[in-house]
Amino acid sequence: MQRAYARLLVTLVIAGALSCLVGLLFTQIIDRMPCEGEGLACNIDQAVGAYAVLIYALLGPIIFAVTLGIARNRRALAGATIVLLAPLVVFFFIASIENWRYVGFDAYDEWRKFLVTFMPPILAVLVQTLVLRVVTRPSRNLTDAPSSPVAQFPEK
Repeated sequence: MQRAYARLLVTLVIAGALSCLVGLLFTQIIDRMPCEGEGLACNIDQAVGAYAVLIYALLGPIIFAVTLGIARNRRALAGATIVLLAPLVVFFFIASIENWRYVGFDAYDEWRKFLVTFMPPILAVLVQTLVLRVVTRPSRNLTDAPSSPVAQFPEK
């Protein structure tokens, strides 16, 4: 049993580090998109996205550890993923509605803001989920496995 928890702990550390790397790399790639308008606003959006990646790279493994410590199955993993993604989605829609109401809708600016601010932490959470699916894979029951190679190919 301790070996399973050690494996989960190692996987959580790997998931956090890998998600941080992917999120920050995505931020650097999207930073190449040209910024229209005020450059300070674009830099602030990029900083918010990078900080969110760092926060989710640390917060995600903690939430996944608590969740998978209680129930180690894919439903629990999906629930923890939804818990982590819900604040990002809500914050994006609130920020967008407020911006559209007072400033107006600019498709390119909104797309760049989404890619720089919200996509990196979303990718960080999704990378953690994909890595942790290895730990929560459905276990095969040994009684279902055929006992001999002959049993695999029944005669017709």
